[in-house]
Amino acid sequence: MNLFPSIRQKHTQRLPPSIVIVGANFAGLKAAISLPKTFRVTVVDPWPWFEFSPNIHELISGYKTPEILRFSKETAINRMGHSLVTESAISIKPEKNLVVTSSGKHLIYDYCIIAIGGITNTFNIRGAEKHAMPFKTVAQCKAIGDRLEYLARKKRGFSIVIVGGGFEGVEALGEILRKYKECENIEIHVIDEHDRLMKDAPADIDKELRRLCKPYPVFFHTNTRVSQVWKHSINLTNNTKLPSQITIWTGGGMPPSLLYESGLSKTPEQWSPVSTTLQHIEYPNIFVVGDAASINSPLSKQAYHALDMGKTASENIVRHYSGKPLEDFKPSLKPMLVSFGDLDAFLIDKYIAVAGPAISVLKESVFQLVMTQLDPSGVILKAIHASGRISASTIKTASTMSFSPSSLAKLGKIRIIK
Repeated sequence: MNLFPSIRQKHTQRLPPSIVIVGANFAGLKAAISLPKTFRVTVVDPWPWFEFSPNIHELISGYKTPEILRFSKETAINRMGHSLVTESAISIKPEKNLVVTSSGKHLIYDYCIIAIGGITNTFNIRGAEKHAMPFKTVAQCKAIGDRLEYLARKKRGFSIVIVGGGFEGVEALGEILRKYKECENIEIHVIDEHDRLMKDAPADIDKELRRLCKPYPVFFHTNTRVSQVWKHSINLTNNTKLPSQITIWTGGGMPPSLLYESGLSKTPEQWSPVSTTLQHIEYPNIFVVGDAASINSPLSKQAYHALDMGKTASENIVRHYSGKPLEDFKPSLKPMLVSFGDLDAFLIDKYIAVAGPAISVLKESVFQLVMTQLDPSGVILKAIHASGRISASTIKTASTMSFSPSSLAKLGKIRIIK
């Protein structure tokens, strides 16, 4: 059922529609790319850089640099024929079709796309915000890498704690081992409340990870949680106290307060509810995409879903303006690619996974291809040169492959994990 006011009729003899996109990471930037230059599109985002977050763990080891993982949002958005306001959106007023920015700008819209992602959730654990290092941005992961280098240079023993044994925590552990597995007098502790690592992956991946870590000073603490974070230690709910010269917080995300404060969610803990067409359930000229959206069939908060949602939202705006029916968002059934430093890599479907160091070629090819699509300005060549992992021809080959075991075998020796 189409609940829109007749914006198309409103603009038949006037200007094309005005669209405000709040947020310019994966979902927001893809939404902007997918809107025609003839529309009046304004993107609001306080951070000048787009960051490829699925590869930020590689900053911990120095395998990638901030420059490779970033490009200018303003340059990319201007190339699209749109405009960028480099400020925070401090209020969204759906009844007035208005976005208010931190400097007091009032941006009137016909359609709005909300793509503000999530923020770090410390679950109100004492000391976590003050002493733990978050793991969501390029700057944060670069700071983690710098801290590890400082501790290693001192040539004293030190303890690393990774809070969260999900995909991010595992990739962080892999990069630490890539660079520091031969260091003496260090120990690494991984904390997770579940009984195994990467609980959403096939169970045997936990066994594989423990096998890979057996030669190294890695200790897993499952079925327990952090109860308090101190400057140089942490407490666990099982009454264990661990030393920690660096605590890396990879566990959990939560909605930004802007959603609740703007009336786009019912509670501060709720993501914004949307229909199958990604329209907000109460305000049909507002689309919510990426991590900020809550749809009936819960999705993992992954970059490829955010990209697809941004594109769908923009295409639905164009459809509505053209008088055509809107289409439902249909999530792609894509496997998860998880790297584990230079020791291994995993391609994970719901019930099965394929493992082998050569799988990292696929993760690298996804990075190169998405960066090229979002910013076709030459960063691809710089990234290929700097990474030294694969060639441009290899990227092209990997990107056209299917994910069947026989196809993946072309990349090198692989293992099937169930």
